[in-house]
Amino acid sequence: MSYGTAEHPRHLLVDGGPSESSKTLLSVLEKACVDGILKLEALVVTHYDLDHIQGVIELLEKLPPWLQIEDVWFNGYHHLGASDALGAKEGDALSALIRNLGLPWNKYFKKGGADNVGRAVMQNSDAVNLPGGLEIRVLSPDQSGLSALNRVWKNPAIPPPEPEDMPRDVLGRDDSWPPGEFSATRVHLFTSDRSVSNQSSIALHITFDSKHVLLAGDAFADVVTAGLQLNGPSVENFDLLKVSHHGSKGNTHMNLLALIGCKRFLISTNGKSHKHPDHELIERLVANGRSPEIIFNYDTGWSGKWKQRPAGWPFYSTHYPKHGDHFVEVLI
Repeated sequence: MSYGTAEHPRHLLVDGGPSESSKTLLSVLEKACVDGILKLEALVVTHYDLDHIQGVIELLEKLPPWLQIEDVWFNGYHHLGASDALGAKEGDALSALIRNLGLPWNKYFKKGGADNVGRAVMQNSDAVNLPGGLEIRVLSPDQSGLSALNRVWKNPAIPPPEPEDMPRDVLGRDDSWPPGEFSATRVHLFTSDRSVSNQSSIALHITFDSKHVLLAGDAFADVVTAGLQLNGPSVENFDLLKVSHHGSKGNTHMNLLALIGCKRFLISTNGKSHKHPDHELIERLVANGRSPEIIFNYDTGWSGKWKQRPAGWPFYSTHYPKHGDHFVEVLI
């Protein structure tokens, strides 16, 4: 994400995708260099799922000399305990890289006094102000999300297991094409995601020049909603929502959509593993006469099917990467 002015652009990177996206990530970053240097005001890693963290790990393993990182926002294994104390044998891969490279870590969330170790990045009513006028409010995770992850993440080198009682279709695997008839009633039915990893995901409300963006990571809808309400009067209309959990129906509900009043939605997925985005999620986005623009970062596979509006469904428009591009550029 870039902000600022044409003469002095500034940059924020949120997640790095899976391993296969690392070459594209590196190419995009290198093209943004000015005078041979690219400075990231913050590198945000929303949570420890491999499809969010692998690209970052590969980037830091061979950190380009032209890349400067002012702060890393990441809740490592040691941030999960109530004491938030550093473990002597911190072992997860990203934490080890951050330490070995000597990168600032959660510096905007420092403890008081002489202790320079950053606290967990978590839901708070205080804004973080980055250089150049970017304001960020952390909406997720809350303390219960970090505590839940702490209870199940026993080995810092291995991601925590998923619950064994997850519904069969929680990730949309039973969806088929074309979708069934649109239902204005079904959009209000909602069963929440129960992944402990996603419950700990960072979600951010970003404001610059009176524009508002919600980057939801893989966060829970109820937690994001509570985070917005914690931060006082709601923004009348958000300019963009990066939809949580790649368009899973278990992470975005109608109450959240009503609260943010957004009509532009970004969905990041190729749909290969779980047939994201789920039909029911798209159904919610297009409900209530919203006539939204839905932006996808892949134009093939499951995402590409939404180019053609299903018969009888409300109007929406789609936006995909330009031919030959491996990413989509969105101007807010």
